[in-house]
Amino acid sequence: MRAAYDLTRVSVNIDVSLGGGDDVPQTRRTYRGMSAEERKAERRRQLLAAGLELFGTRGFAETRVDDVCAEAGLTKRYFYESFTSLEELLLAVVEDMLADLTARVVPVIASSGWRDPRPMLSTFIGAMLADPRLVRLLVIETHTGALARQRHHFIERAIDVWLEAAPDRDRDPSLLQTQRLLAHAYAGAIGEVAVAWASGRITMSAEEIIDHLERIFRRISPRAGVAQ
Repeated sequence: MRAAYDLTRVSVNIDVSLGGGDDVPQTRRTYRGMSAEERKAERRRQLLAAGLELFGTRGFAETRVDDVCAEAGLTKRYFYESFTSLEELLLAVVEDMLADLTARVVPVIASSGWRDPRPMLSTFIGAMLADPRLVRLLVIETHTGALARQRHHFIERAIDVWLEAAPDRDRDPSLLQTQRLLAHAYAGAIGEVAVAWASGRITMSAEEIIDHLERIFRRISPRAGVAQ
């Protein structure tokens, strides 16, 4: 009886000391003012930033986990805390990049309408030419697998919003199909121009590139530029 009583007391004491009782307040251990969850999130951000830098400059094929860790200033232990593989990191980097571009480009397309391409071009081309890493990630590194699906989803969403901005009188099915075809062709052309600029084959300023792309759009798009 005595032994059983003592064991009960021990188990109760352990439960209380570990904060297992309902009446014992839980505390979060902090280090440098950050909780464990916050430190983990910060390490993930460091790895994403390192991935953007390395994938966007040297490319995925030339990047290793060790390179990412060195760039982020973290050990492999912390890499695998957030990602199971280098491919998963690349996917996360591209997801973040496309989410940012979507948040910036789609509202501009919706507000400016499909007849005036300049606001969209200024926002999208401006973002791409301001950071050549985005060109490599969006155009060069995303041609297969899940990355290609992400890129196509981004393009399709932008085109859908663009066409939905057309006035009711211009919603003839045959015209919309023509617009969709041209929009896809135009998206491909923008990508190739961005790659040529990033590689140094085109040395124009962003404003000059936007001027030329706007003129091309107005020549190929039926009813573009017509007053609404």
